[in-house]
Amino acid sequence: MALDARKAQILKAIVEDYVKTGLPVGSRAVARKHRLGVSPATIRNEMADLEEMGYLDKPHTSSGRVPSDRGYRVYVDELMTDVRLSREESAMIESLFRSKIRDVVSFLKETVRALSEATDYLAFVLGPECETTTIKAIYLLPASVGRALLVIVSDVGVVENCLIDVPPMSREEMEYVNNMLRSHLCNVSLDQIHSKAQALLKRETSRYSRVIAQITEFLTSITEDSETERLFMGGTANLLNQPEFKDVNRVQDLLEAIENGSLIRNIMITQTQTTDPAITIGEENQVDKVKEFSIVYGTFRLGQSAGRIGVLGPKRMNYPRAVALVRFCEQLINKHLTR
Repeated sequence: MALDARKAQILKAIVEDYVKTGLPVGSRAVARKHRLGVSPATIRNEMADLEEMGYLDKPHTSSGRVPSDRGYRVYVDELMTDVRLSREESAMIESLFRSKIRDVVSFLKETVRALSEATDYLAFVLGPECETTTIKAIYLLPASVGRALLVIVSDVGVVENCLIDVPPMSREEMEYVNNMLRSHLCNVSLDQIHSKAQALLKRETSRYSRVIAQITEFLTSITEDSETERLFMGGTANLLNQPEFKDVNRVQDLLEAIENGSLIRNIMITQTQTTDPAITIGEENQVDKVKEFSIVYGTFRLGQSAGRIGVLGPKRMNYPRAVALVRFCEQLINKHLTR
């Protein structure tokens, strides 16, 4: 059933008051703060209707009401007003990166830190999937006698490097090996790089085979590590600052799952994103451990690859501000990393 204008106004007022205070909202408080032009008794009757319709819940210990998952959903879909970050706040967030961008990993870590501090929720960035990340450049550079520096650059700007053993090589031989690597391994996705490198190793039976074997081993290790290294989180302790989660025993399993990274990965695998940023509330989450939480997340792109950025917090979340901040950080990543 669609809400009439007055019920919508009252639901909006209750959600926004509950977000601010964390306390059940009564009819007198709504009448006093929001001046809807009706009496507390009328508001009380409307609140009873909203509860019967499933938009509000009534805690046992209070005469006030709190939003239900369904109430929050109507609020974020139909009632909340978009907010824009002030010019000062946008400039402050962006300034956090200017002196600290050394590489993609540093940039993503700073983004997480800035987002968690700005929202006071858990923030996360899930980097591009290794299946869609490709090798854009390979360099083999002489380092010392019998040693060379292997440098791998992906299409998302991540740089990997290691020292490998090489036979005595002239400049022409080094260039030959470089050309061979580029022709066979550049523009290859990470999920295919192992098989491509193995094929090159079988093909190359000259004195460079040991060099190719070391490169193959290193590329395989990059693929294996990429899944664990592409998740960055910050602000886990912020969850304990929320009144809903003062009982540590209540969130102990959640915190353990957050710390090892499995929870965020599972969430992002199971969620279906229909808007950007997307919002999932309470029971809408497919993962049981976050059914008392809400998640706001967006997608950023680096070439052909995609990653996720978002926040996880209580259902009593300041949704307009969370959406504005996730959207801004998403745009910030796209802007800086594309550049």
